[in-house]
Amino acid sequence: MPYEDQFAALAHPLRQGILDALQGTPMTVRDLTDRFDTSQPVMSQHLKVLRDAGLVGATPRGASRLYHLEEAQLNALRSFLEAHWRNTLKKLGEDPSHDA
Repeated sequence: MPYEDQFAALAHPLRQGILDALQGTPMTVRDLTDRFDTSQPVMSQHLKVLRDAGLVGATPRGASRLYHLEEAQLNALRSFLEAHWRNTLKKLGEDPSHDA
């Protein structure tokens, strides 16, 4: 499967929440720890998993980093899932393009 790391990263509820929080606005570790009421080491560990999976990137900003979504990788994952869903429906004899 080409997206094992991404699916593993998405398996944890806090990491799902981090992705939701980063929609539209980059955030620092401090911003994220305040939002989720967790410690900096715990947040950094989850951000590392998301970065290693290519779902989140970081840009240096002074002494900290701004974390942001990696839109290209998220779009590739979405495309993979949509294609898989279409193929599954096709095998079941349904055509999703006619549902409108």
